[in-house]
Amino acid sequence: MNSKLYQLVRKVYWKLPFSDETKEAIVGFVKRTIRKTKQQPNIADAGKIDTTKDDYIHQVLSSAKPASSEYVAESGDHYERKDGDAKIIAYYLTQFHPNPENDEWWGKGVTEWNNVCRAKPQFVGHSQPRLPGELGFYDLRLKENMLRQVELAKNYGVYGFSFYYYWFDGARLLERPLDLFMNNPDIDFPFALCWANESWTRRFDGTCGEILMEQSDSVESYQAFIDSVIPYMQDSRYIKVAGKPLLTVYRPSFIPDCKNVLQHWRDKCAEAGIGDIHIVGVKEHTWDRDLLSLGFDAQSEFHPGTLFRHCNDITHTIKFVQPKFEGLVLDYEDIVVNKKYFKYNYETLYRAVMPMWDNTARRDNKGMIFHKSSPALYKTWLQDVIGEANQRKDIEDKLIFINAWNEWGEGAYLEPDREYGYAYLQATRDAVESSRDNK
Repeated sequence: MNSKLYQLVRKVYWKLPFSDETKEAIVGFVKRTIRKTKQQPNIADAGKIDTTKDDYIHQVLSSAKPASSEYVAESGDHYERKDGDAKIIAYYLTQFHPNPENDEWWGKGVTEWNNVCRAKPQFVGHSQPRLPGELGFYDLRLKENMLRQVELAKNYGVYGFSFYYYWFDGARLLERPLDLFMNNPDIDFPFALCWANESWTRRFDGTCGEILMEQSDSVESYQAFIDSVIPYMQDSRYIKVAGKPLLTVYRPSFIPDCKNVLQHWRDKCAEAGIGDIHIVGVKEHTWDRDLLSLGFDAQSEFHPGTLFRHCNDITHTIKFVQPKFEGLVLDYEDIVVNKKYFKYNYETLYRAVMPMWDNTARRDNKGMIFHKSSPALYKTWLQDVIGEANQRKDIEDKLIFINAWNEWGEGAYLEPDREYGYAYLQATRDAVESSRDNK
């Protein structure tokens, strides 16, 4: 504010016969009034008025979020699988149910939905919070919820789920939904396991890396792991590649004496009557090793990690309402338009696709956002990698991994939401069906 004007006001009011507290209150009021007056835009500069805050307020107050122009209602007909169709395998998170560990670490009843609900838009046009559609804030202790998920997946061309499997030196975590699936054969859907072989930390809510449940790096622990998954591989619904049960490992770099550990797994499965297994290692963007030479049968992308180095950083172009944003904003549209996913390629590689990505629900102002994602762009990406899979000669089956079926806290999901409805599911089905003509 104008310091001379303020000093004049203060001098005049201080001579009035009021208490010091009243004088301070009056002077403070005048000071705020002068500041507000000074901040009013000049009429001559009306064309330059920054409406960012007004637009942001409107966006937040319109929290019901009118449907996007790409909103799609549920389809009346259903996908029918044909021989040769790509096998879309979506990663499945089992975090959506109360459990003793979450109660202890985060508070009674806390699940991933708590992160989802707390999300806030960091800039105008930032799509947060992302809220579920017909499935609502579901509880995976209820069989009915999983039955409906499976029904939707089947109806829209998803071949199977890859359940994240949490095993820590023999201790299990978030196991209840998977056990529910196993104990109910009428939940008839192909599935496999992806061992999330890293310690469980407080990164779940974006706070820190404090270890809550540790997975040791001993050879003995890694060898013992296979005994826990053999019963799942013996289930008739378990996904097989060329007759071999599929097992994905999320962090190959953590496996000690990798070649011998993987051979131990194969030997134990053979002893159990399963035969050989098809072991897929996820490619890590921070550890670029030849996984085939370490004993894996195949390797897989996992986005956004494996694509990260090719992404266009547009953070500097964004006008943030959150003044302390410390994360990244990357361009999803650029990835698809310029087909940057094909800049990444290795021998015997299963492709992956992410419908979208935005983990600010977990990480708040330190999150990574892929801006300008859409069902149409996702469909193009999926079509492209299915087309490539149709031509590849170095893979045993046409598996395409999707990150993910229900990673709501990371803004990566196929399930219906309030903004797009069933658009991402419809895009999945359309991509699979349209690729039949491109073989």
